[in-house]
Amino acid sequence: MHRRPPTPLALAISAAIILTAASSAQDGPPSNPSTSASYAVLARDPLTGEYGVAAASHAPLIGLNLEFLDPDAGGVLVLGGPYLEINDKALIALRDGLPPGRAIAVGLVGDPDPEARQLLALSPTGAAAFTGKNLPEHADHATGDGFVAAGHHLASEDVVPAIQETFAASGGPLADRLLGALQAGRDAGGEEGGAHSAALLVVGPGARFATRHRLVDLRIDFVPGDAVAALAELRARIDSVYGRVR
Repeated sequence: MHRRPPTPLALAISAAIILTAASSAQDGPPSNPSTSASYAVLARDPLTGEYGVAAASHAPLIGLNLEFLDPDAGGVLVLGGPYLEINDKALIALRDGLPPGRAIAVGLVGDPDPEARQLLALSPTGAAAFTGKNLPEHADHATGDGFVAAGHHLASEDVVPAIQETFAASGGPLADRLLGALQAGRDAGGEEGGAHSAALLVVGPGARFATRHRLVDLRIDFVPGDAVAALAELRARIDSVYGRVR
């Protein structure tokens, strides 16, 4: 039985796979937690039942971490890396009726380095957060009535209080309050080195988009300058086409 020689396309695909594997082995995710940096606010609007989160990070794809919002159960968010399994376990715990603090504990079970994480959780009954001891300074979190803010590797210890105070003092649609709080964190110094990705997600009843109850789902990645400003500009452009979310 004779085998056909590989086609040029097959050779090219094989070469690409080899190069990708070699690159992944050489340029894998950094193991030093000091390379991590991000800040965020997670909140609930008691009048509309909406949940939302806004976050900024030096790393791309921060929006992948914002997927864990359930209009019926609450929301969770891990900062300190894209550890989606932690998010998933904590959200399942909220769906099972556990309070946010217990949900955080469940999410961190089995994590080899929980002290390098920040975990935020929110439900109709309250808010909670955990900030590990191995996160780079400044690292902090704060909870309020229906919201929780956090960040690490921040340029100033004023960043989280600025997010907290701005959100607590604001009114109007949840998306506007989240974006305003994120901008306040940026204005207070943001993270060391600046944020190059940012995202805003709001879910709730009556969503205009069919995918998972989403009212707002905006993401900015690989911005060389101010990702939070770019996110605000994207929001304005989307609103000019579709109208503002209530």
